[in-house]
Amino acid sequence: MGIGAARHFVVALVLAVLTHAQVATAASLVRQLAGVDVDWSAGTVTASAGAAADMRMPSPDAARPGAERRARAAATEKLRTALRALSVRGSARLEASQVDAALGRATTTRIEYQSNGGVVLWVGVRFEDLLGNATNTPLGDLGTDSPPHQPPRASRASVTATATATTTTTGSMVLSVLAMPLELAPMVVVGGKEIGVQGVRYHQGRPPTGAMSARRDDKGRLVLPRGGEPMLDRLAGGPVVIYLQNVLP
Repeated sequence: MGIGAARHFVVALVLAVLTHAQVATAASLVRQLAGVDVDWSAGTVTASAGAAADMRMPSPDAARPGAERRARAAATEKLRTALRALSVRGSARLEASQVDAALGRATTTRIEYQSNGGVVLWVGVRFEDLLGNATNTPLGDLGTDSPPHQPPRASRASVTATATATTTTTGSMVLSVLAMPLELAPMVVVGGKEIGVQGVRYHQGRPPTGAMSARRDDKGRLVLPRGGEPMLDRLAGGPVVIYLQNVLP
């Protein structure tokens, strides 16, 4: 192998490794909840379902609309179950009215038509569609009933993190936290003031230079360093990107 070919091979290998690492990191933040995909990096909750064609219909084309309605109804019910189990923060869950409102905003993100008239489709919602104005609601005022398969979390000892607040080119505030669970609206506190953030996305790995310092206390709140009070309003309005080194269960 010549020098030029060897150089191209090395570059291609490095690119392949980096791409694999990026895909693995993204995939590690896609979690299954009640049979539904929650992508904490993209900020989406997506359910899929399929429906067979009604063989009594005269043709696949005639059977397809009914199959599509049944598939969408099944995917929507799966989505409902998952949204009721999704963690807002700590043991808090979405209220029934919030789940209903979110389902009203759900969209079909992908659809596959089978040749026999059957249908498989995917229905999803964005994190921004879930909370409305509830991110600033005190923790006790959010729904706290956990489903049987997901009991309330016990309080954890404080976790120290390193973070520094910066803004990305897309306007997102960036925090870096050593370890925390994945939550829709983590509570942030600085200088005795606390607020639930919204528009959160999570990434794993090294945060960008200048990302903001946060420490997770024994109440599960992200404590910002003194002097960070001016950023509370921006954090509340989102978007916020949180870089994690470890994801707590």
